[in-house]
Amino acid sequence: MKSINRMLFAIACISLLAMAGCNSGSYKKTAGGLPYKLIPGKDTQKIRVGDYVKFTMEIKLNDDSVLRTTGKLPAYAMVQPNPRGYDIEEMWTKLKVGDSAVITQLMDTIMKRNPGPLPPQFKKGDRVVYYLKVLGVLKSDSLVRVEDEKAKKELLAAEIKEVEKYLADKKITAVKTPSGAFVEIINPGTGNPIDSGKYVTVYYTGTTFKGVKFDSNTDTAFHHTEPMPFVVNTGSMMKGFDEGVQMLRKGGEGRIYVPSMLGYGNQPQTPLIQPFDHLVFDIKINEVLDKVPPQPQMMMPEARRQKVDAPQPQK
Repeated sequence: MKSINRMLFAIACISLLAMAGCNSGSYKKTAGGLPYKLIPGKDTQKIRVGDYVKFTMEIKLNDDSVLRTTGKLPAYAMVQPNPRGYDIEEMWTKLKVGDSAVITQLMDTIMKRNPGPLPPQFKKGDRVVYYLKVLGVLKSDSLVRVEDEKAKKELLAAEIKEVEKYLADKKITAVKTPSGAFVEIINPGTGNPIDSGKYVTVYYTGTTFKGVKFDSNTDTAFHHTEPMPFVVNTGSMMKGFDEGVQMLRKGGEGRIYVPSMLGYGNQPQTPLIQPFDHLVFDIKINEVLDKVPPQPQMMMPEARRQKVDAPQPQK
């Protein structure tokens, strides 16, 4: 399981905090000087060193712009025996299951304790505000993996229903891939099927369901117009796109509708895509080969000179 960034974990819904009475009570400080406000839940289960905390969190800059969020999925963190001072790690053993908290880090204090240049999104006087809610406590890494996989499967199932409704509302006929993407076949193409291991080159344009174009190799505004090559079903492409391509043949054209969990999920690769955005790809299959073609070998300048200067046979 991927490790969780300690500085920027992920999100708690502000509305949940409000319902819990986040405006009541006063701020306290951890041993390391981290200001926090605790909103107790009804559960009595404590968090101990070595436990794995299941939580949601939203991190805001100056309580305004969102820096990071767990969004639709919970995050997990192991409680360390020696937490760093003035760090979110200090909070875990102060909380119980069901508790919420508002935690503030002052950028001036961070700079004082860790001299050096700030990341470009921060400046002196900034505040980083965490809105946290504890969902549960797990006792082992294996249980974390089980919980994480279960949450992802449940979210994907819900997203597939969202995409199905989107297609139905727009009266779009599409074929469902094995994992849950959908392909609107405009022109099926000709030739052999695109099976695992085939080498393909594809023209594409990607947009979000909200209509935001985020990439294309047919639009010169994105500065790359060569067909995109990849080997099918080798994990080099997002799963929804990979499966969608296999529904077509050479020359085929279609539109792939990708639920976020078969795309970028909560880790989009560009600010044009928001976490958990569903995506649409307009594609055309340019080439299909059984294997990767041999790459042309470039002759070094010295080798070319030697070839030109080599003695020619006498007639």
